[in-house]
Amino acid sequence: MKKLMLLAVTLVFVLSGYIKAEEKKIAVFDMKKVFDEYEKTKQFTKDLEEWGNTRKAEVEKKKKEIEDLMKAFYAQSGLLSDEAKKAKQKDIEDKTQDYQKKSQEIIQEFSKQEKLKTDALVVDISVAAEAVAKELKYDLLFDKKALVYGGDDITDKVIKRINKK
Repeated sequence: MKKLMLLAVTLVFVLSGYIKAEEKKIAVFDMKKVFDEYEKTKQFTKDLEEWGNTRKAEVEKKKKEIEDLMKAFYAQSGLLSDEAKKAKQKDIEDKTQDYQKKSQEIIQEFSKQEKLKTDALVVDISVAAEAVAKELKYDLLFDKKALVYGGDDITDKVIKRINKK
């Protein structure tokens, strides 16, 4: 009898946990869609593109300078002494190395800025999504990609919330 009573009590606790799990309200949102439609993302993309174009112009100027030096070198190479040739070649090599170094620095800085800003935008979006989910009394919130089936889509509400800031 005690075993039967213990089994009944255990069953009640297990079923009550199961029933509670069934009552959970689940929300989902599309992080990519929110990210793409977030006004700060659009501004960030524009700013980063402008920054990149400015740096690209600097590098293109160095490249043009090297090309001009090479043309001049080849045009004058028959008239130059060996020492002058070596000096010109050294100058071209130094400028080429500077060009390559500057290009690498720009790529690294671009990647760094993109990652920092993207991370900050993702945090903003996550905070807004969580606020919307809490406001609408959802128990769980998932990115749409993480949940195969189910959940109420609150993506549009998150986009409205985040663009109001």
